[in-house]
Amino acid sequence: MAVPHPYLSRHLARHAALGGSLDDDHVPPGLLPWVAGDSVRGLLGLPHAHRADQSWLAAWAAVEPYLQDADFASRCSSLHLAYTALQYPGIPHARLPQEAAACTGSRLRVLWSQWAPPSNVLATLTRRSRSLAMAEGPDGAVLLAVGNESGGIELIDAATGAAVGDRIPAHEGAVRCLSFVPHPTGGGVLVSGSTDGTVRIWDTNRGTLVNHMRLRGHTWTSDVTGYRSDAGSLTVAAVNGEGTLTLWREDSREHHLTDISPHPLDRAAFTLTLTTDPDGRRLLVSAGRTLGVWNIADHQLLHEYPLGAPVRSLTSTTVPGCVATGHSDGSITVWDTASGARASFPGEGEPVIALAALRIDGLDLLAAAGSGSPIELWDIGAKQWAGRLTGHTDTVTALGTTAAAGDAPQLASTAQDNTIRLWDTHATRRALEGTDTAPAAVAAAITTGSDAPPHLAVSYATAQVQVWDTSRGTATATFSTAPEHPVSALAWAPGDQGQRLLLWAAADHSIRSWDLVRSTTASTPLVGHSERVRALASTVACDGQRLAISGGDDFTARLWDLDSGQPLQQWRHPFRVRTVAAASDGIGRDWFASGSADGIVRLWDARDQEPGHVLYCQQGVINAIAINLGPSLLPSFLASGGDDGTVRLWDLFTHAPLGEQLQGHTDAVEAIATWTTSGDDVRPYVASSAQDGTLRIWEAATSRCVLQLATGSRVRTLSAHLSDDSTGSVILTMAGEAGVAVLELDLEDLSPS
Repeated sequence: MAVPHPYLSRHLARHAALGGSLDDDHVPPGLLPWVAGDSVRGLLGLPHAHRADQSWLAAWAAVEPYLQDADFASRCSSLHLAYTALQYPGIPHARLPQEAAACTGSRLRVLWSQWAPPSNVLATLTRRSRSLAMAEGPDGAVLLAVGNESGGIELIDAATGAAVGDRIPAHEGAVRCLSFVPHPTGGGVLVSGSTDGTVRIWDTNRGTLVNHMRLRGHTWTSDVTGYRSDAGSLTVAAVNGEGTLTLWREDSREHHLTDISPHPLDRAAFTLTLTTDPDGRRLLVSAGRTLGVWNIADHQLLHEYPLGAPVRSLTSTTVPGCVATGHSDGSITVWDTASGARASFPGEGEPVIALAALRIDGLDLLAAAGSGSPIELWDIGAKQWAGRLTGHTDTVTALGTTAAAGDAPQLASTAQDNTIRLWDTHATRRALEGTDTAPAAVAAAITTGSDAPPHLAVSYATAQVQVWDTSRGTATATFSTAPEHPVSALAWAPGDQGQRLLLWAAADHSIRSWDLVRSTTASTPLVGHSERVRALASTVACDGQRLAISGGDDFTARLWDLDSGQPLQQWRHPFRVRTVAAASDGIGRDWFASGSADGIVRLWDARDQEPGHVLYCQQGVINAIAINLGPSLLPSFLASGGDDGTVRLWDLFTHAPLGEQLQGHTDAVEAIATWTTSGDDVRPYVASSAQDGTLRIWEAATSRCVLQLATGSRVRTLSAHLSDDSTGSVILTMAGEAGVAVLELDLEDLSPS
């Protein structure tokens, strides 16, 4: 493909948006991998930018945040995957139209997918975020201020997702809290509080420090807020970890308002917010042992209400005079500042660490985040749970709302998956209607061999397992498991008469099998684990014996004889076993391996109870391993992936590291697959997926990443096998939060000579 003129790459999409012609005709798909100007995702959100034909643009917007430094082949391949998955879910490759079957520059074919990449990622971050606030930047631009664990503040354009200025080195400790205080004439200041015990005030137009205060005592800043008097002068309110509530006025005078009494169950839980009562009176609300309501005008305490559980989050609501508290036991309470508790929502035991309020279609809603990735929606008026927003792949750390003048409100969120996401009214409506997203895939396994069509087994978060004929795009079998206990691991194994058996981890910690030919549960379950089974793998040993290895939360890996259904070995670990692998070279050597939370991979012999060797990987928790026995440029090796975001290769005979660490992921590696190409050019490859929303293909002999795919969400399982034809391509199966996809990769000419 001809390289487009730099002016087109940088400016065409923006000109099309401003001219009301941002569509696939005016900004063709072939240009998108070259776009270097404003983000397409941001341009699609501009007024008058919505057009009928934006399918390719929407696909690019879904993967764009993850491809800043990717090469051309990676950009084209990611665009191809996103477009096909979004437009033709469940359609096998043979029935795809030409533009989806093949895409210029792409190195993959989508054989079958039920994959829905997230489309609401505004930006990706390089550091873990802790706090979030809406702010106003130059020329009235709506910004999102994000405080991170390393003491920095980043300003992100809420329309385009672009960084505004350089990262502000704001504090020496984590930025726990942020609050924007607007100025009546436009603009305003950003107030930040940190674990270093300081409060600082920033000019968001210039990114410069306006003022700096250190709290009393030697403790952290718990929360901050701010407001202006009728004359426009600034007051900042801050509470520290000991409950000291202090006010600073713009004339630099400090006023010690009170010492908030600590809650007996958590003596360091203090929060602040502002609200306005129905009469227009501005109120400062504090939470510790009690909920205190203060009149801003004269700093008098108006009301005080006891709190049953410690407060972890506090926000004003869209109901005048009402605030909401999120508690350490997971409950939420809505308070009328004049009369006390108004409604209470039960929790599930996990602290509510973030709250935000928004009004959509006449409903007053609360968005709440706990220790997981979903965002729960509560209807204040109806006093009930209303829906759930899913998409983040790690713990949500902060919530906020953002809206330009005249626009509908959007919920903003940031999480430990290092993304900022915007949830517009359409996404919120879908959540309220229960049609937010397709169910996530927990695990997947695909059959190999040319004797039958490939069958893909998928375990969904809805506690259902489906088996798909991916060549036809049809489900051949479906069975349900125990409610609220989705199958955590799947593996195909050969049956005793050549048929295929699907091994799956049941809710009672047993391992059960399902016969593909008979479409029935087969044989007696494998019983032994006392906690959840996290991983499964199977192989045919050199002596023809059918074996399976399992690993679980009971600190054991177990070896099973599938012919007799009996356990052969119980291999104990000091921590949970998170991943297992099995392989046989067919001529005399069987390999079994397990990786656990202690950062160690153990190699086992089927005849021994003690590991044959221990690999000290130094990668944090080991989340994934895979074995490669193919003849290639490297000896047989094991690949390990850990929490530090690296992949390492280990010689299975010398147990020494092979080559350099495979570095490129910015978050924990969660799944790994390996394969070796056939034919004249025999090369070993490794595929790895991480919580950073990317999947990388590595040429193992050179430690070089040859392809990067933007998945946009967590991929929990990967598997790879060579295509049955003579092309030398590889079939890669991935499953995770966005669903499942089966891809055929063509890596020819991507590897160095």
